[in-house]
Amino acid sequence: MRIASLFAVFVSLAFSQDFFKRANELYDAGKYQEAVPMYRAAINNEQLEPYAWFNLGNSFVHLGANNRAMFAYKRAAELAPNFAKPWVLLGDISYSYGGYGQAIVYYSRAEELGEKSEHLSYAMASAYLNLKAHVLAERYFEQTLNENPDRLEAWLGLAECARQTGDFELAVEVLQKALQKSINVSQDLHYTLSYYYLQQDSLKAAIRSMENGLYLDSKNYNARRYLASLYESANSPWMAIWTLEQGIASGLGIRELEMDLAEIYFKQKRFGEALAHYQKAMKAGSAAARIGIENVGNAFYNLGDTLQAESTYRMLR
Repeated sequence: MRIASLFAVFVSLAFSQDFFKRANELYDAGKYQEAVPMYRAAINNEQLEPYAWFNLGNSFVHLGANNRAMFAYKRAAELAPNFAKPWVLLGDISYSYGGYGQAIVYYSRAEELGEKSEHLSYAMASAYLNLKAHVLAERYFEQTLNENPDRLEAWLGLAECARQTGDFELAVEVLQKALQKSINVSQDLHYTLSYYYLQQDSLKAAIRSMENGLYLDSKNYNARRYLASLYESANSPWMAIWTLEQGIASGLGIRELEMDLAEIYFKQKRFGEALAHYQKAMKAGSAAARIGIENVGNAFYNLGDTLQAESTYRMLR
């Protein structure tokens, strides 16, 4: 009798254990692998079963098991038909795999259940944009911005809708509005605006926007190279040279910046300076610099300076 009584107490304690609470504690501690069996125990013991399935899905996402996560989210949605969150996350996983149409189906179900969030609005906008459904994408990007005017991705997405339909003037207007309304202005906004200006043949405005972007992102040597090319297009090679020299001084992108600088000097027929920068580019690992040095040697030869040409060619031996 005593053994049976102890067994009954043990069984009672086992069933009274709060597996769901313990699983959540493990999840909050980042111990997702350990949380999984606890959520399964909660499901087996019918402890907040829909939410145990939902949190099990979240654990699987953290563990990189998205297929298992989708199964768990679907079970959560079946058990709690008015629970919108699983549908949002089903949409997110589908979106991550490029299933934009399926993502919209899941997102729309969440929306039908009353889910309203900045995340949902932006996710739907992005999915519609990928499907080239520009009117619907615009609607949801605008909805996102109504909820959070500082969401720069939404401003860029709204401008991209205009760009994809060929309306660069509207794309510029959208980003100019972003500069006025958003507190968090990023270099990407200025860089994109520069591109749009260039498509409208507004070279000066494109340069100004690139300058603004580089001011926020001074270590971006590729942006610096692009700005230098815009200065060249505007017949301002001295500004291109200054921009590249500033980049070289920062110590980033030396190989590319030295090559660009050498090319500018070569085009100006300043062969001695071009040669010096080709050498620096070659020292930094540029294979193309050898061709540049050879071209300088050829230029000296064509000018009749055979001694200087031979000296240049020897640098390649």
